[in-house]
Amino acid sequence: MDPVILEKLENCQSLPSLPAVAYQVIEHAKCNDSDSALIASILEKDPALVAKVVALSNSAANMGAMTINSVQDAITRIGLDMTMTLALSFSFAQAMHDKQINTMDHQLFWRRALVSGILGRVLASKMGQVKPERFFLAGLIQDIGMLAFNEIEAERYGVLFRSAKEHSELVKFEQKEFSTDHAELGGWLLANWGMSDFYVDLVKNSHNTINRDTHIDEQIVIFSGNFAELWVQKEPSLVMSYLIKKNDKCGLFSTKEISAIVDEVSNQLPVLNEIFATNVKTPFSISRLIEDAKQLLVARNMKLMDELDQARKDASEAKASQEQLQEQLKKDILTNVFNRAYMRVVSDRAFRYSSDNSCPLSVMFLDIDHFKRVNDRYGHQAGDIALKQFAKTLVTASGKDCYVGRYGGEEFVILMPSITSDQAMIIAKKIREILQKNPVQIDQGIKVPISASVGIATYIPGQYEFSSAEHLMGAADKAMYQAKKNGRDRALIFKS
Repeated sequence: MDPVILEKLENCQSLPSLPAVAYQVIEHAKCNDSDSALIASILEKDPALVAKVVALSNSAANMGAMTINSVQDAITRIGLDMTMTLALSFSFAQAMHDKQINTMDHQLFWRRALVSGILGRVLASKMGQVKPERFFLAGLIQDIGMLAFNEIEAERYGVLFRSAKEHSELVKFEQKEFSTDHAELGGWLLANWGMSDFYVDLVKNSHNTINRDTHIDEQIVIFSGNFAELWVQKEPSLVMSYLIKKNDKCGLFSTKEISAIVDEVSNQLPVLNEIFATNVKTPFSISRLIEDAKQLLVARNMKLMDELDQARKDASEAKASQEQLQEQLKKDILTNVFNRAYMRVVSDRAFRYSSDNSCPLSVMFLDIDHFKRVNDRYGHQAGDIALKQFAKTLVTASGKDCYVGRYGGEEFVILMPSITSDQAMIIAKKIREILQKNPVQIDQGIKVPISASVGIATYIPGQYEFSSAEHLMGAADKAMYQAKKNGRDRALIFKS
């Protein structure tokens, strides 16, 4: 627990307090050999408490016409342990009910506490616990830490209480604001009063996340609080949908059993209302509520499926978009052949492959002859048309196993894995023939013939050596410039 909160608790003079009788009962409850006559005499010092214990005993005993009339009867009929538990239940209830909680909704708090207590007892009986009254007490006091928060941080806690739309949200607010929650404060309060570890631990863990591995005692108390929200929330169908889903995951209660649990609580409420002087009622039809909750679950599942489908679609589109972007990053925007940066990556990869597998690798450098004249005479748009048609010609002539790239301006390069210099010369000849037969149409009735100077360099491990892909491409570039010097519109092979 946060040291600041702990210090405030230890110094607070207005925390909830128990009557003296309750403290004596707590002390004797720790002993396995408690004297029933002694306990009876302690309880009889508080006639109001005796009346409540007797009433609660009759409610718990459910023995038809055989009515319990005194504390001694209660001890005889339902046992000393249960009698002490009932006495403590009323003592705690009185302490919580009488406490002023101006920053919170008193009726809301008390309604949840009482219903949680009843639910604790009902759930414990359904789950085969031999002492269900212990869970009436555990359920009843699981939120007692809220009263402690109200005393040590009244203003701030009041804001949290009024802001929370549901109990679970209040717990999250507490954790964020105080780095602890009312379950932990409740456990501290019980330990401070001398309550047994059974109750201290149940209250501390009463707001944990529940699953199949959660201990049955904790399951009962956690679910008592969860079920109690049906009597607290304005939209109980939302609570019921949560309960159905959670019970299904934990493998505890079917919807039929949930209905029976709620009915049992509703049946017990009149008696408990009379004992505790309250007026808590079941504000819904359980059959209608379960039906509404099931419809909500169906709607949520359909929405979830739609969201999952959309998420898959979005992920697929994102992946396609990413792949498209990656592809675009490799390409020259104007001509749609590979750009210089990617050609360097491919050439390094191809060079390593050629070295490792002793196969030829040819590089062809091409430069459009007198390209500046096209731009100067017909404009840059005409030049762009010429570049695109030239690139298309290179792709067509070189084939699918070659890589065509624009190296800059009117310079292009073709990387040709497993191609010898002789084969490369055949491809160069094919390119020049296509160019001669297909002048560039830059406007209606205007066609401009273009040609290219071509340089070829070939790497064959053990025969024509180059130290790197860059060295190989530099050789092809030199051959291309030599072709220009020799009169353009021709192809030359690099000679070392």
